[in-house]
Amino acid sequence: MTKLQMSELHKLSVKDKIKVVQTLWDDIAKEQSIEGLPVTHKKILDERLNKITSGNAIFKPWSEVQIKYGKL
Repeated sequence: MTKLQMSELHKLSVKDKIKVVQTLWDDIAKEQSIEGLPVTHKKILDERLNKITSGNAIFKPWSEVQIKYGKL
């Protein structure tokens, strides 16, 4: 990034700066999403996502989790 580009970013309003940061963060997240993730971890995540999307996931209230594992 050039000094001119940085200078232009500094001129943005806070609202526009936040939009830029959100866009960059989303881009980074897409690139890093599951690359390098062990196959076993991906399998577990896929299974959990399938349960959620099919409506078969069972969720516990946060208060119950706190009791079981202590205040997190």
